[in-house]
This record gives sequence, C-alpha cells and structure tokens, in this order.
Amino acid sequence: MTLNIRYGSGGHNLEKHGYDLSSSPEKLAAIAEAIGGIDPDLIALQEVRNQMQVENLARLTGMHTIYKSHPIGYRLFFFEWGLAFLHRFTLLEADSRTIVIDRKMGVGRTGLMCRMNIGGTAVNFINVHFDHGEEAKQIQNVIQWLEDVTSPVFILGDLNLRPDDPILHPLKERLADSCQLVQTRLSEEANMKGSLLKGGMRVDYIWVEPRFFKVLEAGLIPEPHRRISDHIGYFADVLPI
Repeated sequence: MTLNIRYGSGGHNLEKHGYDLSSSPEKLAAIAEAIGGIDPDLIALQEVRNQMQVENLARLTGMHTIYKSHPIGYRLFFFEWGLAFLHRFTLLEADSRTIVIDRKMGVGRTGLMCRMNIGGTAVNFINVHFDHGEEAKQIQNVIQWLEDVTSPVFILGDLNLRPDDPILHPLKERLADSCQLVQTRLSEEANMKGSLLKGGMRVDYIWVEPRFFKVLEAGLIPEPHRRISDHIGYFADVLPI
C-alpha cells in the first residue's frame, strides 16, 4: 500500500498546505484505521511530519517502521518532513538516496529503500515522493538506483505524474504499473477517479516487476477512509510467480 498522509493533517482545508494544519491523535487514529482496513504487509508513507509521528502510527497499527527525512535546507525556516515504511516483514537492510536537491538552498527529496526477507527471498522496496519540476531528472536518478539493486524490486509512492505522462517511459521499460496489470472494478475506479481527493489525477503508484510477481487486485482504499488526507490510499494485492 502507498499513502501520502499530508503530515497527519486530514483531508479538509485543501486550499492550505498540510504542514500549516495541525495533526492530532484522532487524525492519526483515522489513518491507522484506514491502514488496518487494508491490513497490508507493507505500506509506503509520504509527507510524514517526523520520526515521532510514524512511530505513533507503528504503535497504532502494530507494525515495524523505518523513517528518513528529506534534505531540509540550510536555513532554519525549512521544516522537517520525510518518508517512512510500516511493515510486517523481517528487515534485512535500509538505505536512502537523494533524488533531487537544490544545491543553493540544500532543499531536496530523498528516496527510502528497504530490503525485506519474504519467504526466504530478499525483496527491495523503494519509496519516493517526487518534487514538482525536474521530474525527468528524478526518474533518471531512480532508474540509476534500480541498476544498483538486485531484483526483485518494487517502487511505491507519490510521483506527481499522470500514468500517461511520457516522462514515465524509462520507468515503464523496467517495471509495470500495478493498476495496469489487472482489469477489475477497483482498478478501473482508480484509473478513472484518480488518487487525489481533489483533481481526478492518479499520481500514487505501486510499480512491480511482472517477471517476478502477479497482481491479483489493485485499487483505492474503501470510501469510509478517503478523507484522511488529500491523497487516497492505493493498494495492490501481489503474489510471487
């Protein structure tokens, strides 16, 4: 599963930046309940406010966690935020890389990778949240990362790109969009409705290697949980071939 949690600030006041809104135990409980409704073995989270926030989510969901902050700049007014995984697998290794950075300001985006033991096989999961602008450069940096890790690998996260965006073509040469690998009511809804609460765009993905995995189902989390953020959680039910 993948979910941009908007710093735990909920799915209201969409005209405001999520970091300027408050989180609360009730809002985190709602996110945990949404995760529990899918009961994923692993979930990639974006726009996590800090380590403490994801540790609270791990406690509420009964899962393990890994967290990594983005480069936050050289000036004090930049705030901490980052990426995280919640998981039930045995962690073998964790790593991170800078996906894009403003050299002058020191602000950028990090990718977070974890290698998990799944039934005796080491599987790599990469969590990314692309910045607006320089998307092609960010794709190329992720492709380079893929060259340095062993298969099988998943990429999960908020790419801020539509499925038909040509910038995604280099990624499609290596991996497949899980939502395009099944034709079900839920996958069709995800393609039509999109993963943004407002705007009708699908920008949240789970990319898989089809030679290793079969996608049984893919779609958005159920309707009662679709206002926990400005993004709608997306999941895929995947089995090894």
